[in-house]
Amino acid sequence: MSERGTVLIGRSDRAALALAAATAFAPPQALGHAALIEAEATTAISLRAHYDTGEPMAEAQVVVYAPDDPARAWARGVTDGDGRFVFAPDLGAPGRWTVQVRQAGHGAVAHVDIGEAEAATGREPLAVASVGAGGAPGILTQAVMVALVAWGALGTALYFRRGRRDDASA
Repeated sequence: MSERGTVLIGRSDRAALALAAATAFAPPQALGHAALIEAEATTAISLRAHYDTGEPMAEAQVVVYAPDDPARAWARGVTDGDGRFVFAPDLGAPGRWTVQVRQAGHGAVAHVDIGEAEAATGREPLAVASVGAGGAPGILTQAVMVALVAWGALGTALYFRRGRRDDASA
């Protein structure tokens, strides 16, 4: 102690005091958290969306419709880089599930029929049908389109060729 009654603190004492002050304001426990995963085995529908060239529809928008409410989206998502998307339908809602995949003006629709037997037993769906939209038309479709355009052009040409006729009854 000095003559005036003050306490002199050395360097080691200052370090100890700083450490004591820092721990006094620290929380009593370090709070942490853990990552948990809950896994459940379920029946899932896996689909792969791709163009007719084989190129995957990567990052395409997916909308799933349940059979009991086909006007409202049951689930929404995005395909992965390979054009894949997986969802687990509610097996308590048997019927035709509809899946729409769209990307940059192209799209397709798939229907997955889950019957009463699949819903009761939890088995995989028996029928999966796919209907494409926006892909290249088939040869029959192309032939019909060419024929219709030719028919329309011929009709238009004949209409304008007939000219004006004078009405004989006047």
